[in-house]
Parts: sequence; C-alpha cells; structure tokens
Amino acid sequence: MSLKDERNSFEEALRILRSNLSVALLDLERPTVIFSSPNPNEGKTVICSNLAMSFAAAGKRVVLVDLDLRHPNAHKLVGAHNEFGVSDVLLGKRTLEEAIQYIRLPTPRGESDWGLYFLATGAAVANPTELLGSGRTHQLLEGLASQADLILLDTPPILPVADTLVIGRMAAGAVLVTESRNTAIDAVNKAKDLLTRNQTRLLGVVLNKFQRRDAGASFGYGYGYGYGNRPDDAVVVEAAYIGNGSVASAADSPPFGSS
Repeated sequence: MSLKDERNSFEEALRILRSNLSVALLDLERPTVIFSSPNPNEGKTVICSNLAMSFAAAGKRVVLVDLDLRHPNAHKLVGAHNEFGVSDVLLGKRTLEEAIQYIRLPTPRGESDWGLYFLATGAAVANPTELLGSGRTHQLLEGLASQADLILLDTPPILPVADTLVIGRMAAGAVLVTESRNTAIDAVNKAKDLLTRNQTRLLGVVLNKFQRRDAGASFGYGYGYGYGNRPDDAVVVEAAYIGNGSVASAADSPPFGSS
C-alpha cells in the first residue's frame, strides 16, 4: 500500500470513528471523552490527536487536552508547545485563558483556515494521580465543556498507573485503543473491567495498526463492548498520518469562549 493509500485509509477510518463517536455522545450530557489504552505505545495519542483534528475539520469547536502528565506527547502531533498547560492551571500558576493554545491548521485544498484548541500538560509534577483526581480538575473540565462542542482527553495507559481511573468519572465515557497482534486479550479485558468498576462508561474500542490479513485473528478480541457486536461495526485503523499545524499568535487567535 502506498503512503497516499495509507493516508486515505487512515482518514476514512477516522471519519468512521468520528461518526460512531458522535452517535454515542448524542444522549450524554458532557461532551468529554477519554482516550486511553491498556498499555503504553498502543497509539492512543495518535488516534486522539488526529480525531480532534478530524472533528475540527468537520466544523466542531474542539478542545484537545493532554492529561498524560507522565509522558506528554500530543503537543508534538499538533505542532504545539508544552511550556505550560494543565499542571499550571491546576496549581493556580496560570489561568485557562493564558494556558490554552489555538492551533491553526490548513484545509487540504488551502481554501481557508480551521483549527482547534489545545491544552498541553505543562510542567511535570511529583504527584500526577493526586493532582488529576482533585476537584480543580473537575472544575477545569466543566469549564472547557461549557465552551466547546467536544473535549478529547489523551490520558495515560490504564494498567500501569491509576491516573485515567481517577479522571474517568469526570468524563462522558472512554474509548480504549488497542494494538493489533500486540495487545493480549487479558490486558484488554482487565482495562475494560477497571474502567467500568470505576463508573466510567466504555464508549468504544479502536483496534490500531490493523491489517486486513489479520482479520481472522484480530476479531477474536471481541467487540461486544465496542461500537457494536459484529465485526462489521468494528472501527479499525490501519496507518497513522500526522497533520502539520502551527500555533496562531495571540493577535489572530479567536479568544477561547468566543463563538
């Protein structure tokens, strides 16, 4: 498959995921969704960041928040900085308006600009689980949700640390990203159980790095807890395409909260 074909395949997979997630959120009060994975390096940040850009391209007012305070990476994928962000807001060092970035992204044909809001992790902290589980995090997410159509949260992997579990109750639900031929079914089930036991609704499962030749084995993961119960309903992502963005200056960025 050529690079162009891989890009088109990935973008189509994102559109399917975007459509399914939009349906899942119709009846939910808070438009805040967690993206996590059982283990590190399964592609959660790539999926979350590119999906945020996909929603923005569709005309949604989107905020992408990097809550992986241990291993921040989303800022690299959207062309932003990580000089300050979530930790600074939660510790009272900066206001939300000061910390949030507007990422201006060109359309494929270049007719006009579109963008999304991004909140990086900010400075490292010694106690990320405790900080993320505080009431200040809840207030931050509520404030974002009141001014946006959709909030996508890139959170740490579920099995190694408890960070995502303490955030779970503050969100409408979670999407679990797993890597084809790499993530054990036991790890997927354990991550799913941990989410549901912590009262976090599982909205879907994304099978990353899936190839059609793996179809016979990969669907053994089971999608009873995904977007549907049949393989036809499964959302699969075959490749990763990272868009190139630029951070708009303060002068030409629409202020957060404006329509």
